[in-house]
Amino acid sequence: MNKTTIKQSRLLAALALGLALSASAQTMQDPGATQPAPAAADPGPGLVGTSYSELSFAYQRQTGAPRDLRDYGFTSNGSVFRNDTLGVDANFVYDYLDGHANGLGASRNEAQLGLTGFLREAWGKPFVTADAGMAWQNTGGVSRRGFAYTMTGGVEFQLLRNLALTPFVEYQAEPRLRGQGSPAASLPDHLLVYGVKATCRITRDWSASVGVDLDQHSERDWGLRAGVSYHF
Repeated sequence: MNKTTIKQSRLLAALALGLALSASAQTMQDPGATQPAPAAADPGPGLVGTSYSELSFAYQRQTGAPRDLRDYGFTSNGSVFRNDTLGVDANFVYDYLDGHANGLGASRNEAQLGLTGFLREAWGKPFVTADAGMAWQNTGGVSRRGFAYTMTGGVEFQLLRNLALTPFVEYQAEPRLRGQGSPAASLPDHLLVYGVKATCRITRDWSASVGVDLDQHSERDWGLRAGVSYHF
């Protein structure tokens, strides 16, 4: 092999290597090239900022009549916006409350839609929820309906990898139902509630929660609530 052939071979090899490196660099810098998706932010063990549906049951004890109330709830929550510091959830809430006093039954249905805004801090997620909708009440065989709204504020603290604790303050109101109950059966129409809720993430898709609250309906009432949530 003569010197000219050797030089040509070296030149072709260098050219091929240069083209390969150029193509590799272009692929790495090309914004249109397929890149691995960034890892989703871990929402933590709580419910704020996640998409889920929850079924819950509560026992409420009040000083007035009826003394014992059963409260069945359904919540569907969807995360509509989230970045490193801010988030917004949209939610639908249905609640059924009933009890009996002096031989008469009392019940109330509520359906509300609302939004939750929250901050993602290292120490927790402070949040505010505003819901509005309708309430249907039946006391002593007399049915009425009216506007209803709920305002809630609290902080969701992550205590452990799979455990969150959420103290909250909630105001519930059905203004048109105020004073419209049967004298023998009274359901709360304006409530200021103080409570705390613990949520445990059992698996990636399921979590369970328990909570306790005090309200100012008649002197000092209290309640216990338990729920199961499916995350989607």
